[in-house]
Amino acid sequence: MDGQTSTVTTPDGRRLGVCVWGDPDGAPLFWLHGTPGSRFLREPDDSYVRHHLRVYTYDRPGYGLSTRLPGRRAAGTAADVRAIADAFGLDEFGVAGVSGGGPSALAAAALLPERVRRCAVVAGLAPFSSEGLDFFAGMDEEGQQGWQLNLQGASALESDWQEVLAWVKAGLPDLNLSDAEHAMLIETMIEATRQGSGGYIDDSLSFVDDWGFALEEVRVPTRIMVARDDTSVPAAHGEWLVGHLPAAELITVDGGHFGPRHDPEMELLTWVGHGDASYSPRSRRNSGL
Repeated sequence: MDGQTSTVTTPDGRRLGVCVWGDPDGAPLFWLHGTPGSRFLREPDDSYVRHHLRVYTYDRPGYGLSTRLPGRRAAGTAADVRAIADAFGLDEFGVAGVSGGGPSALAAAALLPERVRRCAVVAGLAPFSSEGLDFFAGMDEEGQQGWQLNLQGASALESDWQEVLAWVKAGLPDLNLSDAEHAMLIETMIEATRQGSGGYIDDSLSFVDDWGFALEEVRVPTRIMVARDDTSVPAAHGEWLVGHLPAAELITVDGGHFGPRHDPEMELLTWVGHGDASYSPRSRRNSGL
C-alpha cells in the first residue's frame, strides 16, 4: 500500500518510522523533511508514479515513530539512511532534503559516496558559522528570533515549541498552498508533534552545531533550489552553498519558503532519482523502458 508505515531498527537499537511512496519499480530516492516534520511529507497526488519514482521518507530521531537521539548532529543522518536503505535492499539512490532537511541530505551525500548518486536541497540553510555569509540578511524578524533561541539552548526552545504547537492547532494558516498540499502538511506536522518537543529541539540545536562533515566531501552532482522571496531561509544561503560545494548548481524559483513550487520541485526530484536532466515520463515511454 502506497504510504504504508513500517519501522526499521538501526544497528544501535533505535527505531525509525518509514513510509514509501510512488512507483514500486521507480528510481529510489530519499526525501528528507523539514523542521519540524515527519515521514508523511510527500507530493499529495500521483506525481511520483507519473515520474517513475520510489520515494522513501522517514521521521528523524524524536519525530513521529523514531526514537529520540539527544545531541545528534546532521552527520548522523547518514547512518540512518544507510540502515533504511539496507532494510529495503537499496544499493544506490538519490537523496534530497527540504529546509531543515537540507543539512541531512548533504550529510548523506558526503558520508555515503558509494551509495548516493545525486543530491538536492530545497530552501535549505547554510552552516551557521559560514564565512562570508551574512546569515540573517533577508531573514524576517520571526526567523531571527528563532535562531537566537537555538543559540540559547533547549530550555529556550521549549517556549518556541509551544508557538509551533499553536500554529499546528490553528491549521497552519496563511500558507500559499493548494488544498491538497495544505492537508498533507497538516498531517505531516501533527505527526511531527507525536512525541513532543524533542525532535524539534534536537534539530534546532544541530543547526548551530558543527554539522559533522565538510561540504568539500559532497562530491556527487548536487542541485540547490532557492526561492526569491524566501524570508525564512533567504536565497543567499543556497547561493553560498553552491559556492562551497564541489559539484553544485543553483536553481532559483519564484515564491517564498513554502512555495508554491510543485512543478520545479518535481523536476528536481526526477533529476535526483533518474539523473537525466532531459527525462520526462513521455520520453521514458517512448524509449520502451
